[in-house]
Amino acid sequence: MRTRTLSAVVAGSATAALLLTGVGGGAAAPATSDKPSKASAPATAQGAATPAKAAWDGNVYLYYSTAANSAWRAYSGGTADFAADTFNNGVDGYGQRVKNNVNRAWNNDQRWAANIWYNENFQGAVDTFYPGEARQLKVGVRNDNASLSWTYIG
Repeated sequence: MRTRTLSAVVAGSATAALLLTGVGGGAAAPATSDKPSKASAPATAQGAATPAKAAWDGNVYLYYSTAANSAWRAYSGGTADFAADTFNNGVDGYGQRVKNNVNRAWNNDQRWAANIWYNENFQGAVDTFYPGEARQLKVGVRNDNASLSWTYIG
């Protein structure tokens, strides 16, 4: 298992600074995955409380709600239990636990599908986000989520 980190070139933005300090941040251990390490593409800021959009930065972004200023957390690797993780960027939902509070997601990895699971340790119902897909989680997993895994799709 390898740990992946985000490194991006960002042009003068407070939001981008949040992204760089917030990805994988907090007290939780870095997420790990079988995903191989790769360099990130340059990022550009989109808005005051949304993550900086980077061309295929290798992360999945999990959001507290559907609001434009919703708190979010980025993951580049799998995690067996979101219990120790909190949303560390944004406004609405900032500081809330990720577990059982994810409303929508955006997969920004071009080769891996992100699987968001109902239970810890990748069990129960699952909602899969393919590369570039951004939407609300399906009923049954929306606001009832506990873990994240990745599936290589090429």
